[in-house]
Amino acid sequence: MRTHVRFDNDVTFELTERAATAFAGYSTPRGWSFRATFGALVDGSLSRDATPHDISPGLVGGVGVSRQWMLGDGRWFITGSAGLSVAAASTHLAGAANDPRFVAGDIRAGAIAGRTLAKIWNPYVLARGFGGPVWWTVDDMATTGTDTRHFQLGAGLSVAMSFGLTLTADVSALGEQAASLGASWRL
Repeated sequence: MRTHVRFDNDVTFELTERAATAFAGYSTPRGWSFRATFGALVDGSLSRDATPHDISPGLVGGVGVSRQWMLGDGRWFITGSAGLSVAAASTHLAGAANDPRFVAGDIRAGAIAGRTLAKIWNPYVLARGFGGPVWWTVDDMATTGTDTRHFQLGAGLSVAMSFGLTLTADVSALGEQAASLGASWRL
């Protein structure tokens, strides 16, 4: 994930994060899904000019809900989603011993729309809006910030196998930039 965060001291940093997560969820026959996510913030940085602050490994967690609607002949679909998440880690300048805390909260709403092809291929377009605070100590000053762009636009593909496995690839190229790969197994 890559975005820009403007802090209350009018300083903007480029934020990059790489995370690995797992989730457990429950889906209802009426199209509702509920899930909890937990994982690790593996790597990242906050950069301004030539001054990168490395993000150490940390924690990521969240909860979400979504609802899917099938349209027309049952091959078109729209899914709406909402979620809350938080990431926490420490940061440091290269070679420095300081350990300021970095915490980012997020509330997100989105929609995907697509069509099922050959019963297993599900290409889609996506739009998401979000916001939330980022708390960080930089230059010995506690600051609060938020993203400079509060949206994502992109596309993805999910492939549903007959034995319950679904593979997903998702790319957001406009706004907050992100890419994700996923696999889920329906029990």
